[in-house]
Amino acid sequence: MTSEYESTTQPLNDLTNTGKIRVLHLHTLPIVSGSGINTFLSMKGLDKDRYEVEFGCAPGGRLNELVASNGIRVKEIKNFVQPLNPIKDLLALVELTLFLKKNRYHIIHTHNSKAGFIGRLAGKLASVPIVVHTVHGFSFHDQEPFWKRKLLLNLERIASRWCDRMIFISQPLIDWGLRERVARIDKIVKIYSGIELEKFRLASEGETNRLRKKWGIALDEAVIGIVSKLWEGKGHAVLIRAFSEVSKHLPNSKLVIVGEGDLKNELESLSSAIGMNGRVLFTGFQANVRDLLACFDVAVLPSFFEGMGRVLLEAMAMEKPVVGTRVGGIPDLIDDGVNGFLIEPANVMQLSSSILRILNDKDLARQMGRAGRKKIQAVYSAEYMVRAIDDVYRRLFIEKGIQYAS
Repeated sequence: MTSEYESTTQPLNDLTNTGKIRVLHLHTLPIVSGSGINTFLSMKGLDKDRYEVEFGCAPGGRLNELVASNGIRVKEIKNFVQPLNPIKDLLALVELTLFLKKNRYHIIHTHNSKAGFIGRLAGKLASVPIVVHTVHGFSFHDQEPFWKRKLLLNLERIASRWCDRMIFISQPLIDWGLRERVARIDKIVKIYSGIELEKFRLASEGETNRLRKKWGIALDEAVIGIVSKLWEGKGHAVLIRAFSEVSKHLPNSKLVIVGEGDLKNELESLSSAIGMNGRVLFTGFQANVRDLLACFDVAVLPSFFEGMGRVLLEAMAMEKPVVGTRVGGIPDLIDDGVNGFLIEPANVMQLSSSILRILNDKDLARQMGRAGRKKIQAVYSAEYMVRAIDDVYRRLFIEKGIQYAS
């Protein structure tokens, strides 16, 4: 098999002198998040003999550093911002379109709502042969005001016309997209967001004890943990209040919050105000979340909206029981009562009750942990995800008259 492509319309190799397929992945913010890690692993895993992969993102940030440290070129889009900003957004569109026309990629693969809209339009304006978009979630959720939801919904509907495929990371997202008419069924592909399973190996009792000591966690403490950006919509305040209820029944318990973000001071103040000062550990950003997951007895994600919930996958890989809200793609991961519990968003008592059921029943916790690891081993690996993305690219070459020569 060679890396030569032939076409009756536009020979693939006419666009590059490397003989490789040039792909630009586009992500809005340079933050190590679920969508950011998904994008990074998608780029990292593609066959380097076949693909020349680059990354476009807003300037600065840990995600850009991570990508660059793995030998992937980073193009910083200086006008990329997350909030709606007509002037910045227009400047970003011009900046990206000119960049695409100059560099001539075969594929632009966009992620997130903002990068997805601007990137898909820029790809169309620059005549990029193949445009792919991954849906990690939708920005027109119930937490936004009505006028903004309607605007974002209509923008998504328009942008769906400018791409060849839309990759969804969960079935509930597909159902949502079809219901809101932001995707055509013939453009949809479901590819679960994968993790590097080998990096989330099970921790021995001795390793767990050592890691707990490192973080000042007593060996006999019941640990509830969350790994997430400290942003609105992730449900941290709900979890802190639920932990207050849990601690009434389990005084020897601790809440560990892993992540960084704008809400840190507010959440620390809340913990102190309800008497949880010293019982809630804020670790800040941690590149190696596996070692903290090893300390957890139960992993929680009480989001108000969520594309999938990558941290739940990582916890399940380490045989941790999980509790998550019945939103977005989370129900794809949690089989209620089997590998964890599903709860309604913002329901403090339901969350605390579910946590207590797990912490008070070690046999149930073990059963749920094993069921979780078994569930994700089939289709939630990064390798499986990358193979599926590669298959999407290949099929689009064929559809557009670009034939792979073997």
